[in-house]
Amino acid sequence: MQPLVSIVMPSYNHAEFIVASIASVLEQDHSHLELIVADGGSTDGTIDILKRIQTQDSRLRWVSEPDTGPANAINKALGRVRGTFIGWLNSDDLYTPGAIGRAVAALSGPERHVLVYGQGIHVDVQGNELDRYPTLPPETRYSRFSDSCFICQPTVFFTRTAHHLLGPLDESVKTAFDFEYWLRAFKAFRGRIGFVDEVQACSRLHDDCITLKMRYWVALEGIQVVHKHMGAAPGHWLLTYFAELVAGEGLPPTGQTLREHAEHTLLAASAYLSPAELGKIRQTLKDDAHYAQLNTA
Repeated sequence: MQPLVSIVMPSYNHAEFIVASIASVLEQDHSHLELIVADGGSTDGTIDILKRIQTQDSRLRWVSEPDTGPANAINKALGRVRGTFIGWLNSDDLYTPGAIGRAVAALSGPERHVLVYGQGIHVDVQGNELDRYPTLPPETRYSRFSDSCFICQPTVFFTRTAHHLLGPLDESVKTAFDFEYWLRAFKAFRGRIGFVDEVQACSRLHDDCITLKMRYWVALEGIQVVHKHMGAAPGHWLLTYFAELVAGEGLPPTGQTLREHAEHTLLAASAYLSPAELGKIRQTLKDDAHYAQLNTA
């Protein structure tokens, strides 16, 4: 008998995407699964979609109620899982055909992996491929996490036992809760994390997704999480964010100029950066003409 796989899906006002996301789960060739949707109280027709699909496929279970953010929604869904293995797919992302079966095979092998992940791609609103996620294999040294998160979240599957050992997602983190979870997993299970060298999932980029909408928090919390698990973080997390601001890929909060926002961001990040690293960032803003609009000196 196939092992039961539980897929958790946080959802909030993604009626435009959730039908395709659910279909990418329920149409997998590994059919012994349950899909648990934790909706945050959508008002865009998502609930009607969930009701309709549930009447057609009882493997879908869902609840809609207010939550404090996606980490809280995911934790609620994780509390309801019954499967041996767990996957986590956002309501705007997609599994590729065969993804669950490949993950189950990797988790069921003689290596006794407790978590596996694979290749991922970014897609646009229409589902067209944009680029490959910069994935690195599990053998990569732990210190590389200080440079970036090299695991594409929707490609990850883990055992229920691993989740019990790791505990819930950190709900105090607004955007980088998945990154924080991977750092915990790599610490706890080094040598028992596997890799599926196939494109396992599509991560959708659109104006309302966390990756694009909350760039400030992605940068700041990336530094915070690295500091928590690895010590003082490198400053490139902020310089990348500042470069995006200069390029017009983001805006400061209402009422702040770019320079004021840069200074605010440096102050917010100062607890997680060494004095030397903070000094390097300020010097770069001062010396590099590219950052002239942000020079806070």
